[in-house]
Amino acid sequence: MSSKSSILLPALLVLLTIVLMPASGIAELTQTEVSESLICYACPGEPLNIDRCSGGNQMRDVIQEMLDKGKSKPEILDYFVGQFGDSILTTVPKKGFNLIAYTGPFIGLLVGIPVAFLVIRRWGLRGRKESAEQTTSGEPTALDDEMRLRIEKELSELDKED
Repeated sequence: MSSKSSILLPALLVLLTIVLMPASGIAELTQTEVSESLICYACPGEPLNIDRCSGGNQMRDVIQEMLDKGKSKPEILDYFVGQFGDSILTTVPKKGFNLIAYTGPFIGLLVGIPVAFLVIRRWGLRGRKESAEQTTSGEPTALDDEMRLRIEKELSELDKED
């Protein structure tokens, strides 16, 4: 029984490894997988896998030639970036100025939220301090002469209506 179990265990491990291995490791790279990451140079803004113009056909032919030579997806993408720049990619690489564009909003939130919290807190404390000063002085707040005349006028009009 020990000889059967010593053969069965490695066979089971090999079978399990094959079953759990990602499909991309087994399958060959296809033209569609590469073209999903590129934008047609002739039709700006249109992904190459959707585009059907002659410029897109030329790019797909170059991709197929490179795949036939055994090039990997990063090598093919690097070739097109060398020809047309980063704008040929459907997703912008996260480096240089693009990194600032990706991280800027998060940094702004991390800095802005505490600053906003402190400003609002100071406003609240200032309001409480002013209301506390008014209540401790015991004197009602003084009305300016114009407001006093307006109030007296409105009260006299109400008395006339009754």
